[in-house]
Amino acid sequence: MTEEVKGNLSETLEEVVEIAEDVVRHPLIKTLARLGFYTKGFLFIVIGVLAVLVAVGVESGQLTAPNGALAAIAQVQHGKIILMFFVVGAVGHGIWNILRGAADIDSAGSDWQGIIKRIIPAGIGIFYLVLAWTALNLIVRVQTENSEFQITLTTILLTLPLGAVLVGIIGLVTIGAGVHEFYKGVSGKYKKDLRLNGVEQRQKNIITIIGILGFTARGLIFTLMGYFFISAAVNYNPNEAVGTDGALLVLAQTSYGKTILFVTAAGLICHGILSFYEAKYRRIC
Repeated sequence: MTEEVKGNLSETLEEVVEIAEDVVRHPLIKTLARLGFYTKGFLFIVIGVLAVLVAVGVESGQLTAPNGALAAIAQVQHGKIILMFFVVGAVGHGIWNILRGAADIDSAGSDWQGIIKRIIPAGIGIFYLVLAWTALNLIVRVQTENSEFQITLTTILLTLPLGAVLVGIIGLVTIGAGVHEFYKGVSGKYKKDLRLNGVEQRQKNIITIIGILGFTARGLIFTLMGYFFISAAVNYNPNEAVGTDGALLVLAQTSYGKTILFVTAAGLICHGILSFYEAKYRRIC
């Protein structure tokens, strides 16, 4: 790559960052971003509540991934109306996360570590845009997908040259994300993005407790998902890949399974509640 090409590429990237910084400051984007956190919180609470019902033996409970939770919502009375609000919020959360990475709202930097940190929110943004599309489809017709996405992705990757290696890398990255989630919860790192000046101590204590429980639950689920991605790569079997629902099922089948499932599900509910606090206190731009 010539110096001229590098210079042009650098200038283009700088222009993209400047545009992203301008867009993310727009009042509409700020409103959509905060609505997106409510959407995220609602989704985690639904997943957690459904899992709690399984843990306590209620027949209407189910272990489900985000797509499955949306399908469950679509089947209740006025569920499709709820999904319409979810679509708006998920689109807002998706767009904001993509802009968050592009504009470097979290001050990750421009070195290789910073670039990786900025790519992650962009990936989260794409995930929520896909969820919004899924919810839109569910408004028209009800379907439950659960872990199909993980299995389909793994099947496609395993057919590629070095596909097993790619799946293994995904597994390692997912485990890394799980460890990072756990660290964020225990260390309280997540609070650095919250504007808590002037917030009473009781509220800060609540945020600390639900943060530890929520991030620990997510860390455990990500770690299990990563393990099964690696297992799928080693055994060359895409059916071994699991999503959130599969990870919860694994927990339910362990010794003291219902207790562990209950605690993990409660952690997911806590993460949902934390998202409501993020909607109010998160630094948007």
